[in-house]
Amino acid sequence: MSNIKNEPKIKNLLIVAIREQLEHRALWMYLLCDEAKKKGLPPEEYAPAAIRRCGLFQGANLRKKAGGGSSLKGLKKVLFTKPAQLVFEMDVLKSTDDELNIDFHYCPLVKAWQKAGCTDEEIA
Repeated sequence: MSNIKNEPKIKNLLIVAIREQLEHRALWMYLLCDEAKKKGLPPEEYAPAAIRRCGLFQGANLRKKAGGGSSLKGLKKVLFTKPAQLVFEMDVLKSTDDELNIDFHYCPLVKAWQKAGCTDEEIA
């Protein structure tokens, strides 16, 4: 069982519904990896490459939305919007072109893994 503290404070019904959708996606990702592991395919052998492909694909689209370039301020505007800040209970500590510091106080993806019985080591 997980010892990671991950309890939401914001209880708005719309935010809760969005979190449930994210939990659902995280659960099927966990179950896919678990089934692959049962068949002898260790997630560390394929998951990093898939995550990288996803990040590169989404990152290119986010850069376009932010007007191109490499400004982290632009990234904050398109990725860490007010709704996202509410869902993940984020505090934006610093936002400049070169530095973006955010504290995440809640993660629905982690919550899904916790509900599935993952250990802290599996989550980290």
